[in-house]
Amino acid sequence: MPELLEVKDLSVSFDTPQGTVHAVRNVSFSLKAGEVLAVVGESGCGKSALCKSIMKLLPSSARIRACHILVKGADITGYRERDMRKLRGKLFSMILQDPLTALDPVMPVGKQIAEAVKVQEPGIAKTELKKRVVELLTLVGIDRPKERLGMYPCHFSGGMRQRIVMAVALAGNPDILFADEPTTALDVTIQAQILDLIREIQRKMGMAAVFVTHDLCLAARIADRVAVMYAGKIVEIGMTEEIFKDPRHPYTWGLMRSLPIYSKGKDTLYTIPGMPPTLLDLPKGDAFACRNAYALGIDHEEEPPMFRVTDTHHAATWLLDPRAPKPDAGIPAAPVYPQTDAERPYESKSTGTVKQGKCTARDEILLDVRRLSHTFSISRKLSVKAVDDVSFQIRRGEIFGLVGESGSGKSTVARCIMNICRPRGHGATERILYDGIDIWDGRQFRANKRMLETTRQIIFQDSDSSLNPRMKVCDIIAEPMKIWKITPPRGSLRAEAEFQMHYVGLPAGYLDKYPGELSGGQRQRVAIARALAMEPKLLVADEPIAALDVSIQAQIVNLFRHLQKEHGFSFLFIAHDLAMVEFLCDRVGVMYQGRLVETGTVKELFSNPRHAYTKKLLSAAQWDIWNLTRGRISYGV
Repeated sequence: MPELLEVKDLSVSFDTPQGTVHAVRNVSFSLKAGEVLAVVGESGCGKSALCKSIMKLLPSSARIRACHILVKGADITGYRERDMRKLRGKLFSMILQDPLTALDPVMPVGKQIAEAVKVQEPGIAKTELKKRVVELLTLVGIDRPKERLGMYPCHFSGGMRQRIVMAVALAGNPDILFADEPTTALDVTIQAQILDLIREIQRKMGMAAVFVTHDLCLAARIADRVAVMYAGKIVEIGMTEEIFKDPRHPYTWGLMRSLPIYSKGKDTLYTIPGMPPTLLDLPKGDAFACRNAYALGIDHEEEPPMFRVTDTHHAATWLLDPRAPKPDAGIPAAPVYPQTDAERPYESKSTGTVKQGKCTARDEILLDVRRLSHTFSISRKLSVKAVDDVSFQIRRGEIFGLVGESGSGKSTVARCIMNICRPRGHGATERILYDGIDIWDGRQFRANKRMLETTRQIIFQDSDSSLNPRMKVCDIIAEPMKIWKITPPRGSLRAEAEFQMHYVGLPAGYLDKYPGELSGGQRQRVAIARALAMEPKLLVADEPIAALDVSIQAQIVNLFRHLQKEHGFSFLFIAHDLAMVEFLCDRVGVMYQGRLVETGTVKELFSNPRHAYTKKLLSAAQWDIWNLTRGRISYGV
């Protein structure tokens, strides 16, 4: 089969005030018609920049080094913007990572999809245009599409906005689809539906796809081939079974080991030691050497070439050199968290010891949600009941997971708990009690406002819109302390921000950056750091790890578990990743169409689900990597 896309020696750099950022370094790959290539790797490794450079969607500060980009045999490397406009949408299209910023907030979603259709079919009749828009909305799983044509992006959940972005991308029936984290905000059932949809479109049209994802299970499920990126380079590439059954690069081993399925029965998830190097100042030799337990002397001196494992499988590691010693079969055990005395969190100024939480008071109820209901009025004729008679409790020191499909009301529950949304039309029996205080009672709220605002914190699903684009990271993290005039435990606001940055896996050099200079996963870590800086009693985490790669997910989940054990923090953990919910949570609630249909302990719910939707949810969340490899992973993963 001929190559639909060929990329040879592609390098992309960005000029910044701090210097040149080498985002993509000498990347080469090919793509056949109807093939799916998954690109995986940590946040900031260059995955998004790689796709955008092919479509020439990069800002003016980007510089593409001499290379060759061939599409259907035609070299488009020197194409100008007017030439690229003719290709975008029809030849290739892209699903952007952040659906909220990809959509116009003041334009109905139906009109936005219609614009994309009209670009490809200028003379289409109005009746046919509307029919086509409804077809696209139905195609990506939006129910009641005719009623929702006039709704705006703010009326949809994060997962539903992502589906609308997909509809826009598919409007021109492209030959190549670049999907940048296309299922991040989707639950497992809708994720499966979207993946099946894309596969069906591929079979009909021969469409190829490049999937940028941090979800290894997604890559195992949909991809024909997988490319693993690290520090701007592809360090391993091969057929899906080759990568997951016989990974050869130590970085791939680390990513695999970070999955919760390989940590069952353990207190912490495995994390890759250290942090990725800044692409501004790359180390000499192999960029992964400083984090590699199997690094050789040459790794610190010379970059490894791509070694052939099979005709379709290659990896850039000196361990594949015939002269290299064979690594021991087994990866070092995950370190006990926290790793060193210097990393112990929240030390008391007076004693220097870690403050002990109230983990023994597990029977004491911190949050009591009673018969919560909430309706959104879209227009005079249209209203949506997002939450319907939901009741649950969270005890002190407990992690309560809330799962369900996109649009089921999970985020609305979180916003009501945080007083962001006030339920409309609630009766006398509807209440939310936090630490014994009725947060809907105006008098009680005003009397306890400082306590309520400082001891409850929320991590929003959309990190981009929750961070002020005009504030530096340091100021964003320190802002809650400034507002409430809280003395930083570590002496200064900058020292406190630096401490929190270290805890979420970001270097101190990012403190002076703006959100627009960070990747999606890095922005999410900043949002987490801001929430943790206040040492809350209750942390409402709405998809806090959805935008993070697996190694950083493991780091954050370990942090959440540490905070629970050492400080007695309570968590409402909203997530789509059922493997992480099973690993982290004590109890789980399942939401469906605005109602809480089942609750129970993790063990009860995952081993013996009772509700039909819970069974459907768990059956859709197949652990694809485990099924693919059947536990047989090289080198102890």
